[in-house]
Amino acid sequence: MRIILVFIIAFALMQTQVLGQVFNPWGPPPNSADIQPNLFRRVLSHFSAEVAIGYGNTRYRQNLDDYSLYSTNGNLYILGSDSAYNLSVGIGNWLNKPFVTDTLNTSNAVFYDANSNEGAPGSSYLIESGEKRLRGGGHAVPVHVKLHFNYLRYRLGAGATFELNTTAKMSLKGFPDYINSYESDFNSFFTQKYYITAGVRYWDWWNFSYYADIEFGKFKLPESTFPSSTVSENSYWNFGFPVEKNLSKYFHLVMRPSIDLKSINTQIPTGETIKTNMWNVQFQVGIRVSFPLYRNCPIKNCEAQKEHIHVDKKFRGQPIHKIQNPKVGENHPYLATEKRGLFGFLKRK
Repeated sequence: MRIILVFIIAFALMQTQVLGQVFNPWGPPPNSADIQPNLFRRVLSHFSAEVAIGYGNTRYRQNLDDYSLYSTNGNLYILGSDSAYNLSVGIGNWLNKPFVTDTLNTSNAVFYDANSNEGAPGSSYLIESGEKRLRGGGHAVPVHVKLHFNYLRYRLGAGATFELNTTAKMSLKGFPDYINSYESDFNSFFTQKYYITAGVRYWDWWNFSYYADIEFGKFKLPESTFPSSTVSENSYWNFGFPVEKNLSKYFHLVMRPSIDLKSINTQIPTGETIKTNMWNVQFQVGIRVSFPLYRNCPIKNCEAQKEHIHVDKKFRGQPIHKIQNPKVGENHPYLATEKRGLFGFLKRK
């Protein structure tokens, strides 16, 4: 009797083990090959798309030290030589569409004296010496779209920015108010920028990632506002320091402060060329979405946040947009409390 009872118990234990091997809802069947996504998904998982909008302030700067200026009737002119080589030809609107007026009479103009504290109301001023640096600004609203290829901490990509710019207003640095300022003849214009970009993630903290990146390419001004026969554009550079809040492994909020470095050359009727630096300080906010490596888990009440296995398939833990807890999810492979030492982030892979 005892032998029969021992046999029954042993048989029951063997059946339990066999059944446990056959049904395993949290892992692959016994002896199954490793579950991997197909090649198409593995390649696409390295790509992400980004879109953002923001605000910027464009700073225009010109060096006019080599020119004589004439301030009269609310306008500012560059003086050129007429056929008799007299300083009586005025050049206006030299930022984008220079024009010539030969009706200026500078004989009664007051020579500007930097030591004078007062200006005579309604007087015209001739400025011939000293530093003549024209500076000012205008507003900008940029919208950008980018496509990145991400590998480890690095990313490469390309993008385009479309920017609405407002009136350019400039004044002579260090000159009093009675010397007229320069105001462009346009109310607004669009700038198009096309570029390649490269960046590196240099620090992770909790659910934030910190990047440094650079953009290099060309920008295009509208022909109607900046005629190509007169204005030529130089190369475009942008240096940014994006901060991303990782709501999930695939969905990120982007905050990107940056600075543009670009310039144009405008040919004036005297044959000379005036360079205008058009620096732009911007702050943009947007989203970046990565292509997921695995499909979303089909089990609605599954609360797993990491990539996991059901029977013979692997799934990601949450929908792309759903916020993950970085303490248990896949936002960061490094704990915030990990001791890395000085500049330890440079050693990450």
